[in-house]
Amino acid sequence: MGLNRRLRTVIDAGLRGDHQADVEALGKRLPNFIIIGAAKSATTTLTTILPRHPDIFISHPKEPKFFGRRYDKGWEWYGRLFKPGKSCKLRGEGSTMYASALKSFAQAPALMHRYLPELKLVYVVRDPLKRIVSQWRHRKGRQPRTRDFQHLMSSRHLRRLVVGCSLYYERLQSFRQFYPDSQIHCLTFEDLIAAPRPTLTGLLTFLGASTAPEQVELLLDQGALPRVNEAGDKGRILVAEPEWSDKLRRQALEVVRPDAEQMLAYMGKPLNSWEL
Repeated sequence: MGLNRRLRTVIDAGLRGDHQADVEALGKRLPNFIIIGAAKSATTTLTTILPRHPDIFISHPKEPKFFGRRYDKGWEWYGRLFKPGKSCKLRGEGSTMYASALKSFAQAPALMHRYLPELKLVYVVRDPLKRIVSQWRHRKGRQPRTRDFQHLMSSRHLRRLVVGCSLYYERLQSFRQFYPDSQIHCLTFEDLIAAPRPTLTGLLTFLGASTAPEQVELLLDQGALPRVNEAGDKGRILVAEPEWSDKLRRQALEVVRPDAEQMLAYMGKPLNSWEL
């Protein structure tokens, strides 16, 4: 989805710095961390459990989608989302579209850095093929006219939207142009599921929240990571998990494997962490 003329004009003004006074007037009614994606990688789970921690507030809605298609709503609108958490040490949101390939969010990293240069960014990633399946099911459940899974690589729209969101390293580079690695924390869906305590402790340490054991436990349900926003939730049609044909799997891997290997190397994880 592109930008209409009015939104393009407002974003251009933002990139010039025309909204600095509006931002300064908001003070602590702004986030100091954002979960930027990736979609279908437990981001909704994180924004659901993090507010259980006494140091952390998450906006409602958790996906304001402000730094893109809603930027014309203005900083006062954005600031109101964080007003209830102004006394919290950490205030965040989780708009996964910020790390998407959508043109309407292409300026998200630049807009964020222009006004929130100290922002901390959290990027959750997942085995790319499994994430693709999950996003396609999510989309098909919401929009039944979405093309069948076997058209994944032949449909220009699905390839850009669904496959594009699995190009993690490519998407991350747009943020690394503006933010140093010290302000970026990457973690995996698989580690969240398999080792939730150390993974969440690492995230809390990065954010600057207390890592007292009893507060880490607040984020878990009987020691396990809660699962939310599953296929079929929120009134979506439950779409059966599709099968990869050998040809389709090969075509998809040709696109995502080089990027996935770069992303795993960046995170310091073995290349066999995902099924590539």
